[in-house]
Amino acid sequence: MASNATLFSPGPDNVVGPLAAGTFRSIPMTIGIALVLLVLINTLLTPRVDPREPPLLKPSIPFIGHIINLFRHQAAFHTLLSAESALPIATLQMLNGKVYAIWDPTLISAGLKSKNLSNVPQIRKYVSNLMRTSSEGTAFLTSPEGDDLSIRMLQHVIPKSLKGENNASMTRAALSELSSTFTSLSRPSGSGDTAAEKIQIPNLWAWTRHTLVTATSAALYGPASQDPFRLNPEMETALFDFEASLLLLSLGLPFPSVTAKVGHAARAVLSKGLEPFYVEKKYNHPACSAFVRDRAELLIGEGVPEQDIPRLEIMLPFAGMANTVPTLYWLLVRIITADRETVERLRSEVTEGLLQVRHDDSEAPDGGELKGKIAGGGGEAVLKIGANLVEEKCPLLWAFYRETLRSAVHQVSTRTVMQDTVLQGSGPGGGKEYLLKKGTVVQMAIGAGHARGEYWGEDRNEFRPERFLDAAGKEGGGVGSAKAVRSAYQPFGGGVHLCPGRFFAIAEMMAVVSSVLLAFDFEPLGGEKEWKIPKLGVGSLIDAVTKPADRDQGFGVTLKIKKGWKGVKWRYEMA
Repeated sequence: MASNATLFSPGPDNVVGPLAAGTFRSIPMTIGIALVLLVLINTLLTPRVDPREPPLLKPSIPFIGHIINLFRHQAAFHTLLSAESALPIATLQMLNGKVYAIWDPTLISAGLKSKNLSNVPQIRKYVSNLMRTSSEGTAFLTSPEGDDLSIRMLQHVIPKSLKGENNASMTRAALSELSSTFTSLSRPSGSGDTAAEKIQIPNLWAWTRHTLVTATSAALYGPASQDPFRLNPEMETALFDFEASLLLLSLGLPFPSVTAKVGHAARAVLSKGLEPFYVEKKYNHPACSAFVRDRAELLIGEGVPEQDIPRLEIMLPFAGMANTVPTLYWLLVRIITADRETVERLRSEVTEGLLQVRHDDSEAPDGGELKGKIAGGGGEAVLKIGANLVEEKCPLLWAFYRETLRSAVHQVSTRTVMQDTVLQGSGPGGGKEYLLKKGTVVQMAIGAGHARGEYWGEDRNEFRPERFLDAAGKEGGGVGSAKAVRSAYQPFGGGVHLCPGRFFAIAEMMAVVSSVLLAFDFEPLGGEKEWKIPKLGVGSLIDAVTKPADRDQGFGVTLKIKKGWKGVKWRYEMA
């Protein structure tokens, strides 16, 4: 076979000429010079890292490797890199800059509590890109006055509006809507037809989404006559199209109607649907939540242009629905696909711990008699709902809920270091201190912390609710102990950013799950013999809970009304 030199020889006799030979001999020198230059450039562009800072992890592809993988895997990038490096925290090279990545839960907890790590710069960066505010509104919202407004909104207005009676009022409104949903579900048409006792749900994701969106919008905005989501049903789909496009929209690419077509169109549907509610000041209705009203009053009182209020407030229903829907979905999936013995244990807990029954509005002398009357059909089923009550009376159900959050929450909290800060953790690796430099972006990967073996053990990638029951009996701070679980379990964030709406969301989810357990048997749609658990999708860097991989095709379920539960009227009371 001819050599490469022969192929490029100028002579007819395949003799390598002087010029070709010289070129061939210079190739190693050229490669050597290129390698030296590459090393030099890499050295010059590698960010300087203080020995006290987290250790530097360079990308496999110089300069851009971490960026490529971050966009490719999004939140899972951190889980993968955390497992690969086995580090609690690292400095990641991004081009010639750096980002801190925190994976150890105790360091994440310290970061979330630190006042020197702020998300205001991120709000500034994305407010215009995501919500397309006017030039006047953007100028205000990205000014120091706008920064103060963001801090007041996050630290004072929102937490206050979701506490005490404000939260109770919202919860009662949502539970009232859910009672209508399940009362209708328990009374299918054709009451004499056996087939009517089977309810076909072709797409559990779509059903879960609609059930929670309807309940939550009623709690947020008040009666149907002014609720934007019930007046504009297309807003439900638009909300989740917008959510799926958040990362793309946040980049602020030119011509978003082309570069982010679906998200851009969804954003327009949402802002247009919200516009009459805010222009006509319907948030003053007494049934409207303080969460909606207090936010609107602060924005208007601070001089945010009126036309920008609906654009800004498309994030409000996102906050109330986008993470609760997938959490409930995965909880239902895990319960529905559990073995029969486990399902019966869950039913028994709900029956004994949460269920009361009044038949024809008459009082019975003891709970046993009340619960027995439901077997005759009809009547009113009353459930006591509350996070503390469920935790106390339904330990296995509570463990299912916690394990669902551990496995599905992928949240990455992004902050900027406002001044040089030292973080110290207390995990299995010890309490080493790390210096975070002013101006550097920090990504705290809660999802990665939920998958670290030193806290959760070798079965960390399995769905095993019993781990939370086991932890309660384990002393010390070893793997899977109560202390390890307390340290590593952070689905709601922490510090000033601890989710203020978590108790409202828990009440909604427990009302749905308890009712499904009590009144229905379930089987795969279409006569399938075995359940096929849906796959997780890609966890976004902007939201917190992973959606199913294929939302459109979904996960089909047949609900069969249990004997004695047909025609029941449902009611939920706050515990």
